[in-house]
Amino acid sequence: MSTDTTPPGGSPSNRLVQAWHELEIPAGLYAELLDGELVMQANPGSIHDLPGRAFVRQTPEPFAAWSERGIFLADDYRPRADAVVVRAEDTPLTMDDWPAEILLAVVETVSTTRAAIKRDWEDKRLRYADARIPVYVVIDPNDAGWHVLELDGSRYVETSSGVFGQSLTMPAPMGFAIDTHGWHPYS
Repeated sequence: MSTDTTPPGGSPSNRLVQAWHELEIPAGLYAELLDGELVMQANPGSIHDLPGRAFVRQTPEPFAAWSERGIFLADDYRPRADAVVVRAEDTPLTMDDWPAEILLAVVETVSTTRAAIKRDWEDKRLRYADARIPVYVVIDPNDAGWHVLELDGSRYVETSSGVFGQSLTMPAPMGFAIDTHGWHPYS
């Protein structure tokens, strides 16, 4: 009796990634591949999107910020960050999921459900640290606050925080500031 559980046509991981890329996502939803699970949620509202848009609009050369980027962390872990910051010259123009190695920072805006809050504050924090992404910015409209975390060895430590309306300064080598006056808490 065979104990091989690999389905015909490839490994379970490869088949899941292929299914994820071929998935026809209904309007108003988006999907992430997280720990071998397809996580589908409603597209976030405008309040959730404000910080990512601010990063895209305010990030100066020689850096670039991109919203809604898929990040390749592992075959079974490909989150879709609210924004990422790279050196402009490193911007991949032909890749669906960007490699963690080119990212200077990842920005996540926390949603309102318990599961989403845990994913952004705990799960993604651990996975981004494992991938050695130097900076993790957590924007939390639940309490109208922002938090800048920097990699210290194998884990993130918070190096600055503030509330909406206070300028958010990115750590070196970036060093630019993001104006947060237009950000709003969830009602």
